[in-house]
Amino acid sequence: MLAQTCRDFELIVADDGSTDGTRAYLESIGDPRVRPIRVGHRGDLTSARSAGLRHAHGEWVAFLDSDDLWLREKLSLQLLRLAAHPACRWSYTGYSLVDADDRPLPAGSRARCRPISGHILEPLLKFEIAASIVTIVAQRSLIEEMGGFDESIPVRSDFDFTLRLAARSAACALPENLAQVREHAGRTTAHLHPAALYADGERVFRKAAAAASSRRIRALCRRQGAAQLAGQARALSREGCHRAALAVLVRAARAGFFTGVLWKTAAGCAARAAGWK
Repeated sequence: MLAQTCRDFELIVADDGSTDGTRAYLESIGDPRVRPIRVGHRGDLTSARSAGLRHAHGEWVAFLDSDDLWLREKLSLQLLRLAAHPACRWSYTGYSLVDADDRPLPAGSRARCRPISGHILEPLLKFEIAASIVTIVAQRSLIEEMGGFDESIPVRSDFDFTLRLAARSAACALPENLAQVREHAGRTTAHLHPAALYADGERVFRKAAAAASSRRIRALCRRQGAAQLAGQARALSREGCHRAALAVLVRAARAGFFTGVLWKTAAGCAARAAGWK
């Protein structure tokens, strides 16, 4: 952050109960732009991001997790592009993946998700593009209008946040990879059960459906929510939690979500429960 070519910034570091000397290091920097704040340890990114937002004063806000990196010109390029497109109240960029030692990782399916500008809610819902939270710059007033991060969504709150940005404003996209997202064993999501990730995903799509004014978007959210329920049931079944998997499938049926993918998942879950698979 201190190496950014954009020099006019405030850096709010939300210290979630670190014990590795982080606070002493930050205080030793002697840069008035760096503002450490200590928050009660909760171990989740959402509460730390919310705490940082409460202390922000600037017109624009960006997010950088402690294990990820920005290229030096990231903020400068985004702010220049936003100034040229005043109808866009937020921006995002491409990103690359690196490992714990900064070695590049294969792009995989992300290579097909190059950033596009405009009203991008539908392609976000379809996972046709990806707007990583570490690449986003957004107007603080827009974030305040939409209520910030939803702390009732513990894992996928960043995806929910991005969907709400896209529902309110066109995006200004920079296709360049201006951030590096680090994949490593200590990453927050690496310690979560797949079933929990799918459950959070379904909650995000259910919320997006409730907020949508378009019948088309509501239908898309329902289909995507059904796919998340299928993933949750499949993950639970593979862990041997057959009753829990059945409960998810029953909930999906009661909500009218029983699509083809759920029927196929139900058959697989039944086969595993019976010991046939």
